[in-house]
Amino acid sequence: MAAPPTLPGEDELAGLLQALAVRYYPGAAIRFRVEWSRRMSRSAGLCYYRRKVIRLSWRYHAVFPAEIENTLRHELIHAAGILGHGPRFVAEARRLGCDVHAHPLPGRPWRYVYACPACDQQVRTRRRVDYSCGKCSRRWDARYRLVLKADLRSAGGELP
Repeated sequence: MAAPPTLPGEDELAGLLQALAVRYYPGAAIRFRVEWSRRMSRSAGLCYYRRKVIRLSWRYHAVFPAEIENTLRHELIHAAGILGHGPRFVAEARRLGCDVHAHPLPGRPWRYVYACPACDQQVRTRRRVDYSCGKCSRRWDARYRLVLKADLRSAGGELP
C-alpha cells in the first residue's frame, strides 16, 4: 500500500528498519518487509515473524507521525525474536529507547444504544445488531431481544 503524502514510503521505512537493525543487532540477519496498513486500528504496528513482515498502522501514524521510529524499534524487538511484552521485552525496549505501549487513538463514536426489554441492560454499538441480552440468557432468546433505544449518529456518539 502506498504511504499517505505526509508519511514516508515503504522503501524508506524498510531502510530505516535496516539501519536500526544494524545499529542494535549487529551481525543479526533481520530482513523484514515494512508495509502500511489502512485496516489496523487497534495498534501502532504488528510484527508477523514467520512472514517476515512488519505492518504499521496508517491511521495511528497519521495522528502521531513522530512515533514512526519508535514503532519500528518496538517491532524490531519482536523481529529479533522476543515475543510478547514480558520483562525481557521491557528490558530490550529500554535498551533501544522505545515505548512498550502506543498512545491510545481516539475511538470511533457509538452509533446506537440498545436495551433489554426485561432488565433494561444497555448496550452501545457502532452497527445495527440483532442480539439478545447476555445477562438474561446465555443463548439467543427472543424474549430478551435487544430493542433500539437511541440512534446517536446525529448526537456525535453521545447520549442525548
